[in-house]
Amino acid sequence: MLMSLSVSSQTISKQVIGPGGSTVDNGTNKLSYTTGEVLVGAMTSEDGSIQLGNGYYPSLDLEALSVENPELQLNLKVYPNPVTEAFYISHPSAIQFKLDIAEINGKQLFSGTHQKEAPFSMQSYGSGVYLITITTLENNQSNTYKIIKQ
Repeated sequence: MLMSLSVSSQTISKQVIGPGGSTVDNGTNKLSYTTGEVLVGAMTSEDGSIQLGNGYYPSLDLEALSVENPELQLNLKVYPNPVTEAFYISHPSAIQFKLDIAEINGKQLFSGTHQKEAPFSMQSYGSGVYLITITTLENNQSNTYKIIKQ
């Protein structure tokens, strides 16, 4: 009686399924790269949300950055955007707002109150991107808007 026993196993290694790639060498520096998809592991957090990862390093939890909170439903409008001379604030019921203006790097340029539908002059501000935080005085809710000064 002859008996045969065969055992096989499979290993998973960290690799990329890639349609392309190359190595560039200029004598001083060497760069190797591949394009494609990582073969190893799904990257999800403990709560099941999608994470950014590539299978080689621990995944990274991401949260989208937003300067406007849509859940507040403040019905604020800041117009026009982009701004050339002045912008206006519109709201169905609020008349006065607390207004904070900051450069994109966070430097505070203005803090004060402003009236609904009154022009806020931007002529003394240089061209660039500004963050405007508007707070309603009646219920103290606020949103931050990005405006562009031309």
